[in-house]
Amino acid sequence: MGDILDTLLSYSTRRSEIRIEVDPDRLRPIDADLQIPNVSKFAKHTGWKPEITYDQTLRDLLDYWRSRVQVEGNRFLTR
Repeated sequence: MGDILDTLLSYSTRRSEIRIEVDPDRLRPIDADLQIPNVSKFAKHTGWKPEITYDQTLRDLLDYWRSRVQVEGNRFLTR
């Protein structure tokens, strides 16, 4: 998650205004620190190949949420 957050922040023009806070109540001590998936078996059996890059996926995700916030205001920015 940290890598994804870092990548999304690298796309932001307002990076200096963003504060990251870790909520310890949401952390699970049993989670693995590092998980690297290997999709080769799935790809071998199905012929599937990714068509959209990781970078483009994150840019699309960020653009989606930018448009939602623009239309609906900041109701997504608090919990």
